[in-house]
Order: sequence, then structure tokens, then C-alpha cells
Amino acid sequence: MTVRFFPGSRKQKTSLIQGFLSNHRVAHELARADEYHGKTFHLGTDPAVEVDGHLFVDPNEEALKKILKVE
Repeated sequence: MTVRFFPGSRKQKTSLIQGFLSNHRVAHELARADEYHGKTFHLGTDPAVEVDGHLFVDPNEEALKKILKVE
């Protein structure tokens, strides 16, 4: 599973997702919004997680558990 984390400018949301990835020891790489060359959307404000080519913008903790298949 390839996980890339795109931090956003909203620090509280970004730190929640980053904390989740760290607490569950999910191997991920830190990326910048300009590194994503997919569909058009607004990246920069909200954090996003890309898992195996699928982008999830501003997922909450429950969504991250389902996306990453952790408990």
C-alpha cells in the first residue's frame, strides 16, 4: 500500500491526520500539493491522503480507519 500525505494550511486538521498516521504507524511519505498531477480540485487548504492512487481530501478518523484498514 502506497500512502502519501499532503499537508494543508489548516494546521489543526493537518495535525490530526498526521497524528493518526504516526499513532497507527502507517508508513507514508510527505508530499506537496504541487506534486499531485491528477484531477482538478482545490488542494492547499485542506489536508489530503493519497492511498494507492486514490485521493481523499480532509478525511476524518473513522474514514482513515476504513481507508487504511486499521483499528
